[in-house]
Amino acid sequence: MPTRAQVCTWIAGFGLVVVPSLAQAQDRTEREVVELIVRDGPRARAIRADSEVTRREQRARLSYPNPAVTYSREGAGFTEFLQAEQSLPIFGARAALSRAGVAATAAAEAERDARLWVLRSEAATAAAQLVAEQARLELAQGHVREVERLIEILRTREREGEGSRFDRLRAEQELRDARQIATTAAVSVVEARAALSALLPRDIALTRIAGGFDPQRTPATAGALIARATSTRAELRALRQLSERATHEAEAARRARLPSPNVFGGMKRADDGSGRETGAVFGLSVSVPLFDAGGRESARWAAERARVDAERASIEYRIRSEIIGASEVLSLRQAALAREQQGAADELVQIAEVAYREGEVGILELLDAVRTASRARIRSIDLRREARMAQIALERAVGDALWP
Repeated sequence: MPTRAQVCTWIAGFGLVVVPSLAQAQDRTEREVVELIVRDGPRARAIRADSEVTRREQRARLSYPNPAVTYSREGAGFTEFLQAEQSLPIFGARAALSRAGVAATAAAEAERDARLWVLRSEAATAAAQLVAEQARLELAQGHVREVERLIEILRTREREGEGSRFDRLRAEQELRDARQIATTAAVSVVEARAALSALLPRDIALTRIAGGFDPQRTPATAGALIARATSTRAELRALRQLSERATHEAEAARRARLPSPNVFGGMKRADDGSGRETGAVFGLSVSVPLFDAGGRESARWAAERARVDAERASIEYRIRSEIIGASEVLSLRQAALAREQQGAADELVQIAEVAYREGEVGILELLDAVRTASRARIRSIDLRREARMAQIALERAVGDALWP
């Protein structure tokens, strides 16, 4: 029989292992899920690590060259040298490379922000899809319960002689169809949750997303959004920094035509007529830019700058088209959602059920009313999902959050 100490140990272990797991698997809002993915998700960590590589590479370019130590000895008439050599970058090439490295690092950080924003949009899309699938599943389960309730009414009427066996059997077939739809909806929820969980950190288990955004909020005008995107889109910031980097790299290449001095000095020992003597050695060597004066490399970076500027102009034009199109789509989605009549589906079922009880309609008309009401609710879910997707597309085009 376990002792009291053993029982306490088991309880403590259960609390340490199980309770944290249950705390991790909890309902979260769409905003919380998206922020978690962008902050701690595996793809987000990989994106940030990529920009860190660029920063380290640029710092490595600025390292001073290592000195060289040379020892030589001549056997014919004893002579030996011990000397050290050091290259001195004194004509400004290193300063130009430093400025180019700062621009390259800033460009890498801007590209990181752009990739993280794309990841945020993908996460928001996956979260919105899961919200819609959850609503579809709840609706399908509610439809099953509604048909089951009707079947109970039909069974009561059949026992009391007011209804027919045909009505009950027809409703039971409708129940099988409703359960099949519910199964399909459950599968869709599992698939949507799996797609979203692939973006989450490994130690986070997602059960469902609670709530959601209001897709009816209207953003600013298209002109204001275009002006906002011009200053906030990370791709444009990255291209501006790349253009600046090309300028500094071209400057560093032009400075390569200047001589690069190498200073060396050391000790020499040699035999002469009076014995072995020891003295100092000092010298200076310079590279002569006879075949490569840096013109080709400078021209290459000038061409790179022209390419970057052309790409930036192309992206600015594309952003303008994306924002105008996304704004129009969002307006259409919001208008369609505003036209949707809330509560009409429930009223339709109530009217049909009363009419069936009074003998004005048959079972087929009643079940048709139930199906029509279910389709109306599904249509409402689809309209909200499509409006939310239009919001995400517009935010992605602008490059900034529009709905806090």
